[in-house]
Amino acid sequence: MNNFSFKKSFSCAKSEYIKWICDARMIILAVLIIFIYSFAIEPLLANAELMNEPLNILEPFIAISNSWAILLIVPLVFLTLIADYPKIDTNTVFYIIRVGRLNWLFGQILKLIFMAVSYLAVIFLGAVIPMLSKGFWYNGWSNVATGFVKMFPDKRGNFGVQLLPENLYNQISVFEAAIQSYLLVFAYLMIIGLLLIAFSLVKRKTAGFVLCGAIISLGTAFCSIKTSLMWTMPMGNSIIWLHYTKYFKEPVMSMGFSVAYLTIFIAVLLIFCFIAIKKFNYDNVSEIAS
Repeated sequence: MNNFSFKKSFSCAKSEYIKWICDARMIILAVLIIFIYSFAIEPLLANAELMNEPLNILEPFIAISNSWAILLIVPLVFLTLIADYPKIDTNTVFYIIRVGRLNWLFGQILKLIFMAVSYLAVIFLGAVIPMLSKGFWYNGWSNVATGFVKMFPDKRGNFGVQLLPENLYNQISVFEAAIQSYLLVFAYLMIIGLLLIAFSLVKRKTAGFVLCGAIISLGTAFCSIKTSLMWTMPMGNSIIWLHYTKYFKEPVMSMGFSVAYLTIFIAVLLIFCFIAIKKFNYDNVSEIAS
């Protein structure tokens, strides 16, 4: 195995990342932004209009990152966009031989980080930009989030209200919620990508793809019925408000547990990948897609 070279790894990640963002499938991302606007931002704006009050600019992104319904779509779209990741064919094998196994693998991990960060950045901008002329920037929740039900008690079941529940605004500040939401969902996406790498390296890529779909689906199902099994899935550990009760400070589940869960999950997958790349067999590369 060749010596590690960050320059080679970064070059590998950069070239493949540029190909990814130029892929025609990126049109799906535009469709996702439109869906998110209609599904999450418009209900919040409608509530704000009823109250004649502005929203915090960050509240739509926080709502998106804490809705189990939207967090079914967001990772599924990401999984679709990276469906052929990591791409390993005959040409790739020669490239791996040239740059070295370790450099190639580290490059794939860097590419995954780039993809997850930029994917979430697009969602963040898609949620924030429409609010620039309609909201305010401050580390405090809007009256729309905290007082809508008091003003309109008959609209307690309003979807806009459900997007920003008491478990959020009674327990954590806006800036904390936005930062934690981004990092937790980022970790969730990293797990999906690392599972694809791990299964590709043992030539069971299709099985890895199916497993990712199962993890996303089961996580959504467990969160929707709020069973304790949701803490066994990345999704449950990625949604902030599930960790808290509506009013009391004592958490339902420690945020430290979720951070440890996601970190350990990622670490185990990374260790597995670095072990698997050493044993990776270049023969029968076509088996990787099976």
